[in-house]
Amino acid sequence: MKFPIWRMAWMISQERRREFWISYIFFVLFFTAPALIGYILGLAFDALNDGDTRKLYWMAGALAVAEVARLAALNVSAVTFTRSWFLMKSLMQGNMLIGQVASGGVDAGQPVGSAGGAVTRFRDDTEDVALFVDGWIDVSGAFVFAVIALWVMAAIDLVATLVVLIPMIGVGVAVKALDTRIKFYRRADREATAAITELLGDTMAAATTIKVNDAVEPALRRLRRLVDARRVTATRDRVFDDALQSVTTGSGDVSLGLVLIVAAGAIASGRFNVGELVLFSVYLAWLGFFPRMIGRTIARYNQSIVAFEGMRQLVANQDPRWVARHRHLPVAKAGAVEREVRERIPLELLRVEGLSAVYDDGVSGIHDISFQVPRGSLTVVTGPVGAGKTTLLRALLGLSWQATTTGAVSWNGMRVDDRAAFFVPPQSAFLSQVPQLLSDSLADNILLGADPGGGSESESLEWALRLSAVNDDVEQMTHGVDTLIGPRGLRLSGGQRQRVAAARALVHAPELLVLDDLSSAVDVETELALWSNLAVAGITVIAVSHRKVALERADQILTLEDGRLV
Repeated sequence: MKFPIWRMAWMISQERRREFWISYIFFVLFFTAPALIGYILGLAFDALNDGDTRKLYWMAGALAVAEVARLAALNVSAVTFTRSWFLMKSLMQGNMLIGQVASGGVDAGQPVGSAGGAVTRFRDDTEDVALFVDGWIDVSGAFVFAVIALWVMAAIDLVATLVVLIPMIGVGVAVKALDTRIKFYRRADREATAAITELLGDTMAAATTIKVNDAVEPALRRLRRLVDARRVTATRDRVFDDALQSVTTGSGDVSLGLVLIVAAGAIASGRFNVGELVLFSVYLAWLGFFPRMIGRTIARYNQSIVAFEGMRQLVANQDPRWVARHRHLPVAKAGAVEREVRERIPLELLRVEGLSAVYDDGVSGIHDISFQVPRGSLTVVTGPVGAGKTTLLRALLGLSWQATTTGAVSWNGMRVDDRAAFFVPPQSAFLSQVPQLLSDSLADNILLGADPGGGSESESLEWALRLSAVNDDVEQMTHGVDTLIGPRGLRLSGGQRQRVAAARALVHAPELLVLDDLSSAVDVETELALWSNLAVAGITVIAVSHRKVALERADQILTLEDGRLV
């Protein structure tokens, strides 16, 4: 697939125009300053050769001012571009993250095969694209300097100036001819790196399984093989890249040697004075930067193609343009997360009419299901394994992207077209059958980035812990809500994981709570407390359950068989 790399990189660079253009202008000034410095040095050596001490002092002062201005430009550009750099990376990372966490709608991407493998996309691929944009600034500055320098040099000696261009052209042609190999080596290294991160991620997630099955040594042997393979690909990629940089860097030395050969007669006859020779020497030292940046940018262009190939796998429709799509990054100046506040629409009646979600085989799924859920009621969905209970919940919430969904869902008589976007807190919360927890503190797993330090967030956290019947467990933990729970909640029991996930669903006091077999990992006493708490809170609930205690409390029971209500 051919990507519009330049266009996508341009979109990324312009996400924060102010930072980019400030850094761009000052970096170009920094790279162009040697043209003035070389000219001043040439005049200084002429003054020294003529014995003009007064002029020499003036040139020394001018040289000092030029160097101070150059360093000031570097300082401004470095600070602003560092900010722009991280914003560019954050934009790509944000788009990929949304593609993975969006449960439906236009933003949803195909789920990643391995969370560990995605690390390479978020870390290395975004950096490759940011480096490509960075190369534009280097090339622009080097180009402006080259134009000025070549114009001044041509006014002194046209033949010697034309000779300077030969190595530059040769380097550009050579690098362009090697672009296929550049992409091949970078792609192989990315795949090898992803294999390692995938294994490490899966190993951490299945640490207990590996240990109880005495599979530590086989896992380590597998890791060694992958590391050995990555050592080869990384060395090959790095050596090839360094070799290209060495060739481009050496072009400056070749240019200087050619100039000395061509200008030897003029130097011997005195037509090429000391100041002009110094000017040529200074300019040639910096002119070597131009082909080096050209070569590096071409290499980074090809590496960006590989990066976009990897990142597009995580976004909607696997379209690489979604990686560069404009998106507001909710990061405040102080580093706090800006939380989008959605308008709460109190639920009075949820109506489901003719809801179907059919998979590719045309048979499995759910068919023509209709029911309604009044405010404050408990609706229990039950039926044998494979009856379509989970599919019903996911279709209701707009999460069944693998199935063809038809039918209507209305909220207080208002039809909900984009259900995946609507059924989120505070309107709705969903707890899946297998809860997904983060390797973070218990509080962060429930609040997901909100500050639990005090006020309404702290009160909501305490309320959710009580309602989900996990507060007693938390009080017995050494660090309370700040306890780290390990990868995927490894340090919690199955029941604790289920209830912590329930607290996360409840913390925003949703109008509708959808539970997929909440009680599967808890004992009867705890389940009884859960249902009692939810009833007291007056929360409207739709739940999959087989337990007698849930069925006895239900206001209505939906029994599914072969995807249909019976």
